[in-house]
Amino acid sequence: MYIKTFSMQPYEVNSYLAWTADGAAVVVDCGGQPELPLKEIRARSLELTAILLTHLHHDHVLGVSELAGETGAPVFASAADAMLAAKGGYGPDAALAPVAPFGFKDIRPGRAMFLGEPCLVLPVPGHTPGHVAYFFPKSLAVFTGDTLFRGSVGRTDSSYGDAALLLAGIRSRLLVLPESVEVFPGHGPSTTIGREKAGNPFFVPK
Repeated sequence: MYIKTFSMQPYEVNSYLAWTADGAAVVVDCGGQPELPLKEIRARSLELTAILLTHLHHDHVLGVSELAGETGAPVFASAADAMLAAKGGYGPDAALAPVAPFGFKDIRPGRAMFLGEPCLVLPVPGHTPGHVAYFFPKSLAVFTGDTLFRGSVGRTDSSYGDAALLLAGIRSRLLVLPESVEVFPGHGPSTTIGREKAGNPFFVPK
């Protein structure tokens, strides 16, 4: 699996384009600059087979409608986050950036297949009710959205946030992955599970 990161404005959200040698590709989250992965997809003659959303906060979905419309790729997200879309806001700060509507298929926790590889859809609620992470065991890569960052964790200061739930989910579903797994978060630089187990202040005993 090849992975390219796009830091998108506004909000400097990470969108990831992942692809294989046969030309199949997925995008994980898509902020307000969908033209960036679209340009790469066209330059490499890739086929976008899915748009995988970790959660439905507006900064992670601003470009989804355009990306899906341009490529015809299906969009996957957890139905447990549908309440964010139903409010028309995709999160508490939605007034800052209106989101063009899009449809999505419910992705449920468990085993899936993307890019011809097994993918484990891991539920990690707390930042949002339906937040998921996408773990590709063969490629030793996990896309964590706004749950686990390098040296930090996601915010839980919204009306539906739950700090205890978030930390418990990270401990039980992310930090148990092999230490060599590379972590691709929703904001900031990548890291590894081993690095976070050893140095993330939210999990290292004081």
